Amino acid sequence: MPKPIRTVGIATAAHKPQVVPTAGALCEALRAAGRPILLGPCAEDVCSAACVPPDEVVSLAKLANTDLVISLGGDGTLLAVAGHAGPKGTPLLGVDLGSFGFLAAEDFQTVLDQLEHILQGDYETDRRLMVAAQVVRNGRTVSQHCGLNEAVIGKTDVRRLVRLLTKVDGEHMATYPADGLIISTPTGSTAYGLSAGGPIVSPAVESLIITPICSHTLYSRPLVVEPSAIIEVAVSSRGGPAVGISLALDGQETVELAPGDSVRVFRASFDARLVRVSAGSFYERLRTKLHWDAER
Repeated sequence: MPKPIRTVGIATAAHKPQVVPTAGALCEALRAAGRPILLGPCAEDVCSAACVPPDEVVSLAKLANTDLVISLGGDGTLLAVAGHAGPKGTPLLGVDLGSFGFLAAEDFQTVLDQLEHILQGDYETDRRLMVAAQVVRNGRTVSQHCGLNEAVIGKTDVRRLVRLLTKVDGEHMATYPADGLIISTPTGSTAYGLSAGGPIVSPAVESLIITPICSHTLYSRPLVVEPSAIIEVAVSSRGGPAVGISLALDGQETVELAPGDSVRVFRASFDARLVRVSAGSFYERLRTKLHWDAER
């Protein structure tokens, strides 16, 4: 039996002009359906268009306590809430108001047309592997984070070359002299990893992808490993521990690393649940977004 949606959270990209009328129309439709609404942090004009009082504007963490989160924007908007929604099992529906996104794929009019079915729980979900990243200091885990697209260990000082000593399941795999290392999910293979020369991997292929950023070697290549792998990265520079290094998750959360820290990345114990309304496939989005079907 489908589980009806009783409460709805709405995450918005406040910098996109089309979000204002879209948020207003969506809130009007949800109120007509008798559903309580919570709005994530947003600009004043978005709140005004949505007619949401201040006590219904909440943090992204609280937004994930609803039965469904609808993201109005691009991939960045969806990623901002995915780190909160994933651990709680909250389904995410991404409405495409961006320009290049792979995640926020649904057309707004289609969502409005299908809203009654969605609220009755009549929808499909794609489960997407997420990564967990632990910061290890003096042998102890001092913090843990998660992401849908990727974990990136990189330098913040562009003048210095660092070395990334990388182990897979405890075995030394490679030392990359590079600007950084991307450890992505198949979902994230079309994001930062793609721009760094990594492979595109279907979300149906459970795996983790290791891609160096601007590696200073001829032999460096991306590597796809099994989803159960534990990847450990220690960063050094000539003469000792490196400084000016950070860990970033999905471009949303950044953690500064202390000299001598290492990072352990592995599959999270939970998956993201992306709501699918339209019939478009992953390969159709590839053809469209990357213009693979353009005539030459």
